[in-house]
Amino acid sequence: MSPTHPRTAALSGILLSLLSLLNARAAEQAGADDKGQPKMDKTDVPAWKETVRDRLWLWGHPAGAHNRQYGLQQDSAITPAAAAQSLGIRNILMVRYGGVPAPPFGEYARAVAGLDHVVWSVEGAGGDDVDAALGLRKTLPNLRGLMMDDYFQRVRPAAAPLPGMWLAQNEVEFPVILTLRFAQTLAPNRMELTQSNWRTGDYLSKDFAIDLSPDGTAWQEVAHDTLPAKGGATVSLKLPGSAAKAMRVRILSTHDTKPALSCGLRRVRLWAGDREIPSAQIKAEASSEYPGHPAENVLSDAIPEHPFSLDALRRLRKRLDDAAPPLDLWVVLYTHEFDMPILKEHLDLCDVVTMWTWRASDLALLDKNMARFEETVGKKRKVLGLYMYDYGTGKPMPVDLIRQQCETGLRWLREKRIEGMIFLASCIADLPLEAVEWSRRWIAKVGDEPL
Repeated sequence: MSPTHPRTAALSGILLSLLSLLNARAAEQAGADDKGQPKMDKTDVPAWKETVRDRLWLWGHPAGAHNRQYGLQQDSAITPAAAAQSLGIRNILMVRYGGVPAPPFGEYARAVAGLDHVVWSVEGAGGDDVDAALGLRKTLPNLRGLMMDDYFQRVRPAAAPLPGMWLAQNEVEFPVILTLRFAQTLAPNRMELTQSNWRTGDYLSKDFAIDLSPDGTAWQEVAHDTLPAKGGATVSLKLPGSAAKAMRVRILSTHDTKPALSCGLRRVRLWAGDREIPSAQIKAEASSEYPGHPAENVLSDAIPEHPFSLDALRRLRKRLDDAAPPLDLWVVLYTHEFDMPILKEHLDLCDVVTMWTWRASDLALLDKNMARFEETVGKKRKVLGLYMYDYGTGKPMPVDLIRQQCETGLRWLREKRIEGMIFLASCIADLPLEAVEWSRRWIAKVGDEPL
């Protein structure tokens, strides 16, 4: 090839420079960068990517959360972040279990800061953990929303408010101790205990003992009795009237025959002589508390604003909309809750609804329930929840049923009927369960397939 004449080369260079300048200006006007690629604002991050793996989520619990529960015979030690890595999942829902982790959540948040997306759980719409969860945005730039777990099991109809009560954590170890400390030395000679009155009929305390302490450290049992297995039932006891700085109510057993397998009390009242001891002179604490149901509730007849109420949900909705950037509100909906009359007004305030089948035997109705789910939640964004263990019966999930859930979920992803799948839970990811291992292999196989 013969060399190019110098004048021709110079002219060509000028023309190329002009062409480059014109292209750059056109790209700028069209919203493109200097390489002609579309510009993207840093805040305009797509909510969803385009591979199967990008639509997969892990349900994260603190390490060991399910140990020796639900029929699990071996202990797990894996953390949520390690479980996500082990399963090949890059998005996580961090869900408190039995009040753990307690606010602030910094340690747990930092551990999942390297994942693509994080959604953090709150105990209802008005619990004491909402502020702490919203405060995670500085620690978690990948925070995308808040999740309300088991919301409709605990939602409070506005027309039927209930007084507050103290409840212990689910499947608690007995004895559970409720301690009442007095502001000054008192001589209680009578007390009244009121049974819990939870709407599902559990958290029913059974046998109990009463201890008194003259100094708040040394204890002597002074009474022993049994609460009836009826919500709101009351038992009155005579006490010796000896000087005391503190009292303990030791709950020794439960009437519950199904979860929660726990205990609680609606009210505790004390008398010295003929005079009721004011609640202001007593401080209550407990060895176990279910979030939102603290020990101090036994000292008052007041009806607290419940975190599982429509008014609380409306306020949370506004806070999420005012956030910068706005955050999504996720909620759990079980297939056996589809007929609840309160669903619509609560779902209207949510962004993402997740569908869960509690018992593995009901997975035979998965397709039929999906149709009902779509009818129930309408245009709300939908995500499928998948159990890798049959928590409803306390048995391992059969491999054919985890395969059904995964393959059906993938089909619905491709059909755009759902936009994500959640594997539950991180705290069994290191146990020798066939459904967990099958899920791990399936994710590795299909995770990078395009949608």
